[in-house]
Amino acid sequence: MFVSQIESKAGIMFEKIGAPLPDDIIKASFRDTLKQLQEVEDKVLPIFEDAVDTLVTAEGGDVKRALGKTLALLSGHHKAVL
Repeated sequence: MFVSQIESKAGIMFEKIGAPLPDDIIKASFRDTLKQLQEVEDKVLPIFEDAVDTLVTAEGGDVKRALGKTLALLSGHHKAVL
């Protein structure tokens, strides 16, 4: 009721959409994480070389899987949503 009054007074129509889906929330978090990754300076990367090697080895040499798991954790969405 209040929304229709606002629309009437403002002369506009709001688009009615549903609540965001869990996947939409995860994708938005990932975009924020990606922006933050752009701020990582190359000078600090050598500090993490051993950890990278350990992570990739733990994932059976699958770099894409290791990176995916890392990004999931950094974005705060590392558990499946039921």
